[in-house]
Order: sequence, then C-alpha cells, then structure tokens
Amino acid sequence: MEKNNLVKELILFYVTENYKKYLQDNNIDSINEDKIPSVIEELYSDRKQHLKIFLKDSLKKMQGENYMGDLVFQNLCLEIFQDDELCKERLKLEIKLFQEKEKEKEKEK
Repeated sequence: MEKNNLVKELILFYVTENYKKYLQDNNIDSINEDKIPSVIEELYSDRKQHLKIFLKDSLKKMQGENYMGDLVFQNLCLEIFQDDELCKERLKLEIKLFQEKEKEKEKEK
C-alpha cells in the first residue's frame, strides 16, 4: 500500500474509532448534522498531536524495518495536515457518509 494511502487509512481509522467512542460516551446513536463541526473540532483539532503519535507508532509497528523514517514521516504529516479546513471538511463528509451507511444497515435489519 502506498505510504500516503496508508497514512490516510490510519487517520480515518483513528477518527472513526474516536467517533464511535464519542457516541458511546454521550449515549447517542448518531450526531446531529449541525453538531458535526464541533465534534470534528474535538476529534481532530484538539487531538491532532495525539493523532500524529498514533500514526507514527502505527507505522513503525506495521512497517517494521521498512519504516519510512522520521524525516519522511514529518514531511508526510506536513503535507496531509497543511490545510486543516480541508481536512475538517473531508471528515465532515466521512462522518455523514458513515452515519448514512449505519442508518441503511439498521433499515435492512
């Protein structure tokens, strides 16, 4: 898997897991659309440093001896996190899609 795609998949996994924890902690099934931006702020912006640590640790475990190195990792992070507003918009769309898929699953049951 290409390094950029791997990092993006790890970010999506991280946010999804934190999203699920948010739902559980707040005892809700989904987030109202008007509340999504504030939740993203909490899950992304406020935890950005933790996300970077998670990414680095995960990549080191997954890649082992083939780990890209800290300099390449830092450059990747700079590239990915360069535009926070774009990242937040992407996450907003991902959360909406995730919630729609979950609703569809419930309807099929």
